Amino acid sequence: MQSNNLSLKKATLSGELIGLEKEFEPYKNTVLVSGKTEAELKYEFEKYEKIILEMGAINLKAIEVYEAAQKQYEELLEKKSKLSEEKDSVLKMIQEIEGKKLGLFMKTYEALDSHFRKFFSALTVKGEAFLELENKENPIAEDAGVTIKVKITHDKFLDVRSLSGGEKSLTALAFIFAIQEFEPAPFYIFDEVDAALDKRNSEKLAKLIKQYSSRAQYIVISHNDSIISEGDVLYGISINVEKAISTAVSLNFEEAKQIVEEEKKKDAHNQADSSLAK
Repeated sequence: MQSNNLSLKKATLSGELIGLEKEFEPYKNTVLVSGKTEAELKYEFEKYEKIILEMGAINLKAIEVYEAAQKQYEELLEKKSKLSEEKDSVLKMIQEIEGKKLGLFMKTYEALDSHFRKFFSALTVKGEAFLELENKENPIAEDAGVTIKVKITHDKFLDVRSLSGGEKSLTALAFIFAIQEFEPAPFYIFDEVDAALDKRNSEKLAKLIKQYSSRAQYIVISHNDSIISEGDVLYGISINVEKAISTAVSLNFEEAKQIVEEEKKKDAHNQADSSLAK
């Protein structure tokens, strides 16, 4: 009987021990305070209890709100990462485009400069001209450009704005022919571009137009005999002042030359027949 009571008591104590162990499980890693009296511990307990009370009621949804905020934060970080990658990709593409643009610009500039020098020399006796980059470090910058420098009879190169009317005309024509050489157009219209040119320069221009007329069609409005004589077809406009009517007359130089040659042959043949008759 006594043995049974002891076993029962032991079982009861074991159950209580297990219950206490479970109760103190959350505090198993808590560092125990030592070296303080019961009064000191009681004072600290009351102090921290007051702090907890001042904090107010616990927001039971705080964890849920935190998790939602954390999720949103992570999504924003992911978006930021993607945007950063896209930004780097766009910047790289812009850099590649700028590199290609610079290469294409310099290729065009160098070709035009070479052609411009050649045609300017062809249209003048001792003249020199070239295209100068305004910004050599960054030729394709927004504020960059190209300036035409010309030297004709002076010791130094001048800006095109400082030239005479005839010199400006020659410079502009040389630049147009340079563009024609680099990237031809199907036809050109020149409206009295020779107005400020003397006879010698007009003859040079006429020969140059004649030379390049096989590559493009040139329509030239002119009163200059040097220009007109090199044309293939001549169109003249006559005005009847009384009737206020304009009449267009055309002349094909090749056909005219053939007619002249035939007339010369007829005259020569007639002269020969006359000699035989005598």
